[in-house]
Amino acid sequence: MEKIVSRTKYNRKQHKKFYMFHLFHRTMTIYLLLIVTLIMLVLAIYNTLHKNSLIFSWVAFGITAILTPLMILQRVNSVVKQETPERIKSTDTIEVTKDKLVRSNDVLQGKAVIGWKNIELVCENDNYFYIYTTDTTGIFIVKEDIIEGNVEMFRKIALSQLPLDKKGRPVYRYFGQVKKEYKAKKREEKKKNKNNLKMN
Repeated sequence: MEKIVSRTKYNRKQHKKFYMFHLFHRTMTIYLLLIVTLIMLVLAIYNTLHKNSLIFSWVAFGITAILTPLMILQRVNSVVKQETPERIKSTDTIEVTKDKLVRSNDVLQGKAVIGWKNIELVCENDNYFYIYTTDTTGIFIVKEDIIEGNVEMFRKIALSQLPLDKKGRPVYRYFGQVKKEYKAKKREEKKKNKNNLKMN
């Protein structure tokens, strides 16, 4: 039976990366903050050109530009700080098969069993698989922490078992260098298919 097992010792940096990924790719918060910053910049430039409230406009823009990244970092840090002391000393083990995902912890009691049909989205980047069970919550697998099976096997199982989106595709998304490699592979497949059609 195909099975993937990962074992990851708790690491705050990894959890921060997960929350930062979520902010940039799964919520509108970051974009709203950027829009506000751009509006303040446009107002500052406009007032400069028309010589109106120069100091106030640029000070307001400066404060907004500084506060935006600070608010993002503060939000992420506050979520990470809520982790319990027990969790900090723990190790997560995630087992993946074609039927389900099972997450267990060597400190916390019980196991979390997740059926593939209950997964909302899987996001893959260069170092992680982020597995969302709702819009805001989920688990992640660190690629280098896979001790049984491999990245390709996880990808194969996920793509065959995940629910489909409205376009009939698995709810699986690529990011970073993995996305570039995926697109290059698709272009090659498309090219081969065209060549095969011409030959036939």
